[in-house]
Amino acid sequence: MSDYTKPSWRRYENFIVITMFFTYGFVMMDRLSITYLFPFLAPALKLNDTQIGLSVSILSICWAVSSWIFSSASDLLSKKKAFLVVIVLIFSLASFSTGLAATFTALMLARGLMGAAEGPVVTLAQAAVIADSSTKRRGFNMGLVQSSTALLGAVVAPLVVVAIAQSMTWRYSFYILAIPGIVVALILMKFMREPKMSKEVSEHIHTKPKLSDYKKAFQHRNIWLGMVMSIGFMSWLFAFTTFAPTFLVKIDKISPSYVSLIMSAMGLGSFIWGLVLPSLSDRFGRKPIMTIFGAVAIFAPIIPAEFHLSVGPLIAVMFFLALAQGYAPIFMAIIPSESVPREFVATSMSIIVFVGELFGGTTVPTVAGILADHFSPVAPLWMAAAGSFVVFLASFGLKETSPMKLRRLETKRQMDSSSLPTV
Repeated sequence: MSDYTKPSWRRYENFIVITMFFTYGFVMMDRLSITYLFPFLAPALKLNDTQIGLSVSILSICWAVSSWIFSSASDLLSKKKAFLVVIVLIFSLASFSTGLAATFTALMLARGLMGAAEGPVVTLAQAAVIADSSTKRRGFNMGLVQSSTALLGAVVAPLVVVAIAQSMTWRYSFYILAIPGIVVALILMKFMREPKMSKEVSEHIHTKPKLSDYKKAFQHRNIWLGMVMSIGFMSWLFAFTTFAPTFLVKIDKISPSYVSLIMSAMGLGSFIWGLVLPSLSDRFGRKPIMTIFGAVAIFAPIIPAEFHLSVGPLIAVMFFLALAQGYAPIFMAIIPSESVPREFVATSMSIIVFVGELFGGTTVPTVAGILADHFSPVAPLWMAAAGSFVVFLASFGLKETSPMKLRRLETKRQMDSSSLPTV
């Protein structure tokens, strides 16, 4: 690449990373905002706890299925830009329709539509980043995009949507949330290029993969291990974040306002670790980062469950041990993108999301709630710890994919071979 064209390429790389950061972040704001608005929404629609749970579960199920179906279709048709623009517009309309819901049935339809639209956004956004990322920045870029979940979904969203609900009504929170998605869709429509997912094609020639090639997305052991780790991670995420606030209020007698500070510290820590760990994995390798920090994250739910710390230490602990959010983009996006042919990157990532959402995101919270009711309120936190332990064990089977580390290993091997005495 010439010196003349390199700056332009760099500018587009930065553009696509920043745009996908906000695309992914607005998706997670839409997904998570309802949990912060239930105190306003549930009395208005006369929802019981079961209906509240169902309104969350239907989004997870639709998210999982649509992620797999539409991500695979985008791979086979090589039309990622078109898919992304359309589904961003649809989830924005779904957010608006949530504000219009007057009955439980209407709410379920709106949340189901939102899940179906939002599911493929994660994989398509990461696929676009992969296509235009340099090797040295791949981990950082993908980590930055996924870290928007924590910053926009866990830190910004509760502050914004609750403030809107208090000053107007909860319905206006959903109406206003639709606006950023529409703006992003228009920006993508005008400025985004179609991602070139095949290394072999020239700049002006696009080839579509064949349906018979689809099986390539499942032929690498990293993809199967990614499915196992996705179940473990989402078990950690949903069991911990769903039941930790209630545990801290009921068992440790911490006020809800302080609990919100503790959980916000976890969200901020997730954002920072989501930048740090993928960047470290560029240099030191994907496998060792997954193994080390998968083990450390086990202690995030165990410490509040067993040590009953005061607010200050808990804020520090939750900030530093929010590591699972940091290793998530490594096994969910970076490793799959480096393990399969680029034409099937979205497919490989979507099947990992599908399995994790189906089991970890849908089944585990229900089981954890039953165990908490019938055995102990500590049970969900130990289930969360077990989830990260699964990630830790599965990481030992990973095949290293970091280009920088693989080059260093190959250089060392060649140097060792050249230093051997000749016979």
